[in-house]
Amino acid sequence: MKAETRNDPEAKRYCSYEDVPLLLDANDIVMLTGLARTNVYYMLRANDFPVIVIGKRRMVKKEKLFAWLDEHEKKIFPGRSE
Repeated sequence: MKAETRNDPEAKRYCSYEDVPLLLDANDIVMLTGLARTNVYYMLRANDFPVIVIGKRRMVKKEKLFAWLDEHEKKIFPGRSE
């Protein structure tokens, strides 16, 4: 049986928005989005991605991540309405 660790995205499961940590690292974003780790690292270095740099770590506030995803969904699917 695998031990649950901070760096193991398979070990974390978020049941609701409230369960998601305030600040997200690459592993959290991989877990939430299902994107490949490489793509997440590219996102964290993109100019329009809302990153907070703390030391060598790149973190994203959860509200900013969800807002960024909504904004980019509208660019991809401009006629889509909620």
